[in-house]
Amino acid sequence: MNTTTAKRPFKKGRIFFMSLISLTLFISVTGFGPLPARDLDIDTLGQQETLSEGFSYTQDLDSFVSHNLIVNVNELRCLALNIYWEARSEPLKGQLAVAGVTLNRVASPKFPDTICNVVKQGNKARLHRCQFSWNCDGESDSPKDIKSWRHAQQLARLFQARIYADPTGKALWYHADYVTPYWAPSLQKTTQIGRHIFFKAKAKRTSAPMS
Repeated sequence: MNTTTAKRPFKKGRIFFMSLISLTLFISVTGFGPLPARDLDIDTLGQQETLSEGFSYTQDLDSFVSHNLIVNVNELRCLALNIYWEARSEPLKGQLAVAGVTLNRVASPKFPDTICNVVKQGNKARLHRCQFSWNCDGESDSPKDIKSWRHAQQLARLFQARIYADPTGKALWYHADYVTPYWAPSLQKTTQIGRHIFFKAKAKRTSAPMS
């Protein structure tokens, strides 16, 4: 009996089994998988959704289980919409930067503690009075570019799973480089990525110790 030939099927089976386990672990940790069919329905993308599970992203931000927050469809959708409308024409790093600011705000006590509430923050009854202008510009919020929308959804998944990192230096604000908002001089610039300039709060000065 040829022992070399007999061992080959076992080796192939072991490789397949280990690959299957690795794939299962990847999906369970990152939540990376196809979205529900309704999430790819362009006609329903503009409908407002209410977060039914009142978890706080802030509470789980530094824990391993925070990866599982990616399975919340409402939160994922809000982040993807913000990436799509704020930065779909930006390079990859610029899109990651918008995702970074969004989640930095969630983690900050200055802003709401869920992604959807951060993205929707502002006075929608008045034009351009929202934190992110696309959310109250009087236009439809339904993405028209299916390819860019799918890309934004997958990018949102990967960013929440921490496969990508925040490139903004923990920024909480940004503006386009062709405008100069009144609040910019009061903040500390962290970086510029594409057409967006990013800021965080200035460090508080401490008094020098008396000699």
